[in-house]
Amino acid sequence: MIYIFSAFYAEAKNIIDHYGLKKEKSPEMVRFDVFANESIRLVITGVGEINAAAAVSNIGGAYGISQDDEILNVGCGAGFSSDICMGSIFLGNKLTEQMTGRTFYPDMLMNANFRECEIVTVARALNEGCDSVVYDMEAAAVYQAAAFFVGPHRMHFIKLVSDAGERIDQSKITELFALQEDKICGYIDILLSVGGNKTSIDDKTKGENMADGNATDDTKSAWNIDRLTSDMRCSKVMGDQLAQLIKYCRLSGIDYKAVLDEYYTNGLLPCESKREGKKCLFELKQRLL
Repeated sequence: MIYIFSAFYAEAKNIIDHYGLKKEKSPEMVRFDVFANESIRLVITGVGEINAAAAVSNIGGAYGISQDDEILNVGCGAGFSSDICMGSIFLGNKLTEQMTGRTFYPDMLMNANFRECEIVTVARALNEGCDSVVYDMEAAAVYQAAAFFVGPHRMHFIKLVSDAGERIDQSKITELFALQEDKICGYIDILLSVGGNKTSIDDKTKGENMADGNATDDTKSAWNIDRLTSDMRCSKVMGDQLAQLIKYCRLSGIDYKAVLDEYYTNGLLPCESKREGKKCLFELKQRLL
């Protein structure tokens, strides 16, 4: 399931229409408007960090967000530099909560055709800001609340620049999102394709290696997911990131097996420590994505 969180209806209308989402008769405990189909649940949170955090927590408890679900925050924000024009969209690679100075880093595992930027979450609308930054009022709160349910590789933050601090009409926001509908929904489609396979990554990868059982020594891959997780000294979070990376590569037709075989042949695997494992995982992302 993909859970999409938007502050208000104007930001979400095009997604709702695109996927034919219907307003859901939610459990009594749910305090937010929810629109859904069999694979997407979109929630209107209201503006601000408190509302956003409350919505993620409320929905997570009511529906049971699992570690295999995807969290997507779609909304608008303000930009103040000449290279950030109205109507452009960005994928957040760093989130900063202005009030506390805390920073958070979603794992960028998908090779999406989006410009990336830092998103700074503020408590009130601003009239000025830093270059190459998009300012919003929810992203950092969504991240912190969602972290109780999923890892950073399952979180995604898309922001459309709607203003430079001035008040903007809701209908104008919907129009701006309509211009980027194909790109935003294309990203959602990728998430659907990755998450649509209900077979566990472990079982599927084991199956692939078992199917290679009759291959020659020259062609048989030397690894399976359990061994790979162990050889990279993966923590639970690292293991989840690795599984998601392999799943994405397989669905995208990326030849990850040849790269992994090369790592074993050249002695880069197994790793001696968790520190080496983190470095190895980072390098794999750079090569495969």
